[in-house]
This record gives sequence, C-alpha cells and structure tokens, in this order.
Amino acid sequence: MSTTRQVCVFLFMTFWAFYLVSPTPYTWMKRDRWDEINERFSNVSAQNCRSKDKADLMLPIDSVAAVPKANEILSSKTYSNRSALLHVHNMALNRAFFYSLIYQRLNRTWDFETQPGLMYIYMSMAADISASPGYINGSGIFFDNYCYYPNWYTTLSFNRTIPLFGPKAWRADDYNEPTNYLREPTNNTIDIWDLSAGNARNYTDKRYKGNPWVDFWLPDIKADKDSTRKHTYSVGIKYSNVTGQFTTDVFEEFQFFGPQLPGSESPEEMLPVRITRPYFDCGQSNRWIVTASAPVVEYMPRYSNETLLRRPRFTAVYTMDIEFERLDMNQCPIMQGNPGPNAFAGTARCRSTTSCEPLMGFGFRRGGYQCVCNPGFFYPWWHDGPFLGVEIEEATQEEYAVGFDCLTIQDRQVLPQIKNPEFVRKRRSVASAKDLFLSKVVEETQSPRLTRRMKRDLIPKIKEIREMVQREKREAEAAHPKVTIKKRHTAKIKATDQSKAHRRRKREATDENAVRRMKSILERYRGINPSNCRQQAAHKLFLPGDAAYGSEKQFEPQGRTALRLAHFLSNFLQNVDEYEEFGNLRGDRRLNETQIFGEVIANVMADFKIVGAGVFFDRYKFRMSPPVNNTDPRFVNGITREFFGPYAWREPDPRGSVRATSAFKAMDLAGLSTYYTDEPWFQDMKARWATNFVHLKKFTAKPMIRGIVTVEVALRELGMNQCPGEFHDPNAFKNTARCHFQSQYCTPMEAWEFREGFYKCECRQGFEYTFVDNNWYFDGQTMEDEYNKMMAGQPNRFETLKCRIAGAASARISITVIALTTLFTVLLQAGQKFM
Repeated sequence: MSTTRQVCVFLFMTFWAFYLVSPTPYTWMKRDRWDEINERFSNVSAQNCRSKDKADLMLPIDSVAAVPKANEILSSKTYSNRSALLHVHNMALNRAFFYSLIYQRLNRTWDFETQPGLMYIYMSMAADISASPGYINGSGIFFDNYCYYPNWYTTLSFNRTIPLFGPKAWRADDYNEPTNYLREPTNNTIDIWDLSAGNARNYTDKRYKGNPWVDFWLPDIKADKDSTRKHTYSVGIKYSNVTGQFTTDVFEEFQFFGPQLPGSESPEEMLPVRITRPYFDCGQSNRWIVTASAPVVEYMPRYSNETLLRRPRFTAVYTMDIEFERLDMNQCPIMQGNPGPNAFAGTARCRSTTSCEPLMGFGFRRGGYQCVCNPGFFYPWWHDGPFLGVEIEEATQEEYAVGFDCLTIQDRQVLPQIKNPEFVRKRRSVASAKDLFLSKVVEETQSPRLTRRMKRDLIPKIKEIREMVQREKREAEAAHPKVTIKKRHTAKIKATDQSKAHRRRKREATDENAVRRMKSILERYRGINPSNCRQQAAHKLFLPGDAAYGSEKQFEPQGRTALRLAHFLSNFLQNVDEYEEFGNLRGDRRLNETQIFGEVIANVMADFKIVGAGVFFDRYKFRMSPPVNNTDPRFVNGITREFFGPYAWREPDPRGSVRATSAFKAMDLAGLSTYYTDEPWFQDMKARWATNFVHLKKFTAKPMIRGIVTVEVALRELGMNQCPGEFHDPNAFKNTARCHFQSQYCTPMEAWEFREGFYKCECRQGFEYTFVDNNWYFDGQTMEDEYNKMMAGQPNRFETLKCRIAGAASARISITVIALTTLFTVLLQAGQKFM
C-alpha cells in the first residue's frame, strides 16, 4: 500500500474516532445547585464532624421541598414521594399527644408510680424505629431543665426533678456486632442513649451541634402566647370492669392541653410540628438527618395544692428523624402544582419539547424524574414512553444533543367552545394507499369500480409501479444508510419477561362484566349510611376483599402506626418484670388502662386518615398492676381481666367536617354484650399467627400472642385502579378503564377519593395526541363522563377521544460527514492512480 493511501486511511479512521467517540458522562454538564449541596454533604463524616463548625453540619433550609404542614394537610394532596416525610410528621405528633395526655391525666400523687417508667420510654422509642424501616431512623424525647419527674430513681425523693433527661434511640450499623457472624447489616439493632448524661451533653445549650429543633419550643417561660400555642382537647372514655357491662352509661369526659390545632390561615410559628433543615447527627447515628419535632405539654409544677400556680407548659420536645438520603429530591422546575422553595428546582435536563415529572424512590441522587412530551409533540418511533431522567443524566453530550426530543404533531384539532357539541367524525385529509394507486392507474373520468377485464389489463402497469417503488426504496437506502438504534426504555404495556415462549396475556380492553361489578360495589358503598345501616343485612355491610386493592401501599403509614404499637406491647410484655431493680433504678410496673387508652387515642389524634384505633387483648391475657393504695388481699399480685379492648375514634365536627376536630371518644369494648374475640378479624389473625410457627422445629421459646392492634381508615381515602392488570391481581376494578386500547394505554393516577375516573389514557408508541390544549393524555373522568353520555343517547364526544397514527420523522443528513467522505473518496482514488 502506498504512503498516500496509508495517510488517507489513517486520516479517515481518525476522523471517525473523533466523530463517534463523545465525552464521558457528566464532563459536559454545567455545575448546578445539586453539585454544591452534594459537595457539602460529602465533606462531613463521622471522623471529622466534631471538628467542624455548626454551620458546616447543616444544609440549606430549602434542601427539603414539599414540607408537610399541619394547616395544609386536609386541603392539599400529599403524593406518594412525600408520604415518608408525612409519616414522620404524624408520628412526632402522635408521641407528643400521648405524653401530653398521660402526664396530665395521671397527675395525682398516687398516680406517680403508674406513669411511664424508664423501660416504657425506651421500648416505645425502639418500637418507633423497628416498625418503620425506611421511614424513621431516630426517635427521642428531650425534657427542658428541671422539668422531668423520674419515677424510676429509688434514691430520689418524691416530687423532685432532675436537671435534664433526653433519651434517644437510633438505628445502628450492626455489621461489626459480635453476634452478627455474617457481617451484613440487618437494620435490627437499635442504640438508646440518654443524651443528657456525661459532660458537655446539655442539648439545650446554643453551642450544642445537634439541636436545631430546640429554638422552636424551649424554653417555654413566657405565658403571653399560651392561648394560641396550646390547644384544649376533649376526650370521653367509657370504662368496663366486668365483661358485658360498662361502669356507667355515659362517657367520662376530661380535657387536656396539647400541641396547637392550627387553622388554614395559621402562621408557620403556630404549627404543632416543625421540620428542621438537614443536619449531620454527629456522634450518634453519624448520618445526615431531617427531624420532625412536636412539643409535650404538662402542668408545671406537677404536684401542687395551689392550682393557680400550675401552668400548662412545653416541658419536652419529641423528635422523629429520617435520613436525608431517603427523601426524594425534586429536580423539576417550580410551577403550578410544584411549589417552592426547592434548592434542586430546575436541575432536570428535559428538552424544550418535554415537561418534567418527578418520580419516587430515588432519594438524594440525580435522575428521579421523567420527561414527557409537551402538548403538540409525540415520542419518536425509536423510543417508547417518557424519557427517563437516569438515562438523560448518564448520556454523553452527543447522545443528549440528538436524542431525548419529541417530534411535532401536524394538523392538530381544536375543541369547539360550545355546550354539548355534536361531532361529525371526519377523515384526515391524507390520501390512502388505495387512493394513490387508483390515481395512477385509473383516469379521472373513469369509474373507480373496476371490472374483471379492466383488472387484467392493469397487470403490466401494476408491475411497472411495483418496480418503480422498489427502485426508489433501494436508492433511498443507498443515500441514507440504515442506523440501528438501541431501545433505551421498555414500554409499560409490554410483558417484562420475554423468555416465556408460550406466555399468553389477555388483550387489553374494557371488561364490561368488571364494569357492572364495579358499579354494584360503588352503589353499595354510596347507598349505605349511618341512618340505614342497622336495617341492612350483615353481609351487605362488607365489600368484597378485592375492592381494597392497593391499600397495602396507600395506607402503609397507617399500617406502620399499628405495627409500632404492636412492637411496643410485644417487647414490654415479654421483657419487663415489675420486681426487677438495676442498682438505684426501679423496674417498670405492669401496663395499666390509662396507658393503653392513651396509646390508641394518640393514634387517632395524630393522623387524619385514621378514623379508629384499638388494642384487643385475648381472653385472660391482660393483667393490670394493682392500685398503689390498694388494701384488698385479692389484688396483691395484680388484676387479670377477662377481656380488655380499648377502642378510640374521632368525633364528627358539628360544622360538617368529619376529620378536623378536637373531640375524641374511646370505650372498652369488653363492655359490649358480644365478644370481640368472636369477630372474623380477630379469629383470622389468631389463625394466621398459628400457621406462622406451628411447623417450625427449632424454636426454644415461643412468644405468646397477647393483643391484636388495629387501626381503621376511611374507605373514601382509598384510590381505585381501573387499568388492566394480570389475572392474579386481586383488584375488583381492573380492566374497567374506558381507554381506546388500540391507540392508548392506561396509567393509574393517585386518587383523592374512592370513585372512578382516576387514570390517564396516554397515546401508545406510534400514535399522537391531536387536540390543542395543555394535555398530552385523555383524563379518565372525561372518558367516563363522555361514555355515560353516549350510553344515555346524549350529545357526546367519546368517539373523538382517541389517538391517531403519528407522522413519520423527518430525515436528517450531516453535510460535514458527506463532504469529508467525498474528500476521502477522491484522495483514495488519487492514491490508486499513483500505485
């Protein structure tokens, strides 16, 4: 090979190497706010945090977006990617309500021994963490100076306080524990410390690095804002000391002060729960955390004969921590429905033809969003579905420049602005293949209806047209070589497992039988109310089990509230012995009625979705401690109740609201004439527990089940999923969506209530949304309404709510590549002449 030819080949290969090889990911991206916060996030560790300034241990306050506020919970929708922070908010309020109630209710001198002891507090905090992995990473209660009366110190006189008391529990990294021989973190180890013990442990001091929540509440010295910062709650309890009989026919009413119940216009400083900025928990969990804090209200001084000297005061702060890395950041721009402040707003890399939608489950890392086509655009033929943010963030500069863009929709339609319009379906002004063929082979004056003889005479002309089409196709392929583009995203509507050759799947379509069943379920749900429920048959008071499809996910925080109480009771009942003493520390007494009632009442008070909560002990499984001043020899060793089932609920608001109220009721269901142990939910739970351990052979000690804990949520809070599902999905409403499945696929939306229509009909790949409005999909409620109009014979536009076949993408060429290729060809031919 001659030197000229070698030089040409070298130049050609070098050009293609520089043309095809693009910069590595992230090198072309500009530095933004995420990089600044991530740098501060990474500069702090457990080894250097003690030497850092307090300001270096905190991130900007707008690093946490969509902070839940108590005065906006009922009037706004909290989406799934913020439910974790809302659960932390509600649990901090839950514990603040409980301790406020219990310390004000058990506020007599003989109640001192029955107040929560050291193990009660420790085990309660451990249950907060163990029941909520992924949600709660730390739990603590911090008393103000000389505001805690310990009933577990044997050497301390009665009615005496200690300087500080601040126990805190957090999830520990147990990979190096001696008992963890696999050296794999289990998330089942919890450390509990009293952070007020030892030197330099005054968490109320301004110089303390891990107390950004203190200034919100402590110290509560001035009384000028007591009427606005402390709210009076009313609770009525009906007790039962004998099975099947209540002590009285009326509820025993009492009131207590608790955190503020804000109105919709309340300023931020009047909220009952405050969310801190992210800060590094130095010396404890050694993680970046966000804390929700709520105040505990108690009379101070506690035991005084002069009631005028007693004032409700913030004596402690209850805190709940969540790891900052687990909170989903929102990279989408600030707009309507996506308010600020948000430090990461606008860092998404969506193109101008797309809009940003946040996704859940990504935490503190880039890519937690997807880019959907704007109205008037459709996805290109080589990409299926929205452009994922993780793919955009990993793209090279060249990939980003030529990809992740939507194509323009031509000939869009406009909805007429009249009421109940009548639509006449028109064909698109595009000639079909048949029309094009007839225009070439049939004269204009000739009838388009061809006879058999005419068809035989057209055979030569058909061959000529076919050869011309094939020739044009070959020329087009030669001019524009075919480019193979790898598919970057799998459609939602396609099967995920393609390895099963004989897999059969039901075609997506509306199942009319399922629609009729859905309507019957909704008729029963809407037709039964408090005024006619007693006249209904027992079986009509229940809906089918598959009507609650999705409740495990939607009501997970409420389920974890019940799980927390179950964990605490199980731990306390198995490990606490009232006769144990640890040096000068006294063991806790047994559980009493007031404590259990306080737990279930706090569950209802702190979460607006929980309408009822209860704890139901099995027969002869609840043993109370005897009263302190008891002299009856029969009760020296305690009192064993046949049944004990405290149940609490929220009273309806006289103004019409069923949730925002400050009045609550509770009763011991042991006083009912029927036994709650005979109810199906109790029997089913016992049966499930039995199957969990009956076949295991290696247990050396079996735990005994003593109580079943329940919470109840309103069915109106459950969202329906009408989109197509697998045959094994226990969903009563699947396959009832009214999408046009030939051109659309169904995507469920987060619903506001238990009703139909909460879904989107989005265009399939190769189809486009044609109407000129601010949507790229057809709303499910519109589909349901227009279908009902069509079935009723009313004017409707249901047949127009379809996607049409998308137009082809335009061909693009690179002038630079063509010019250089031509130059290389000329040089190569010149080199061959000199060989």
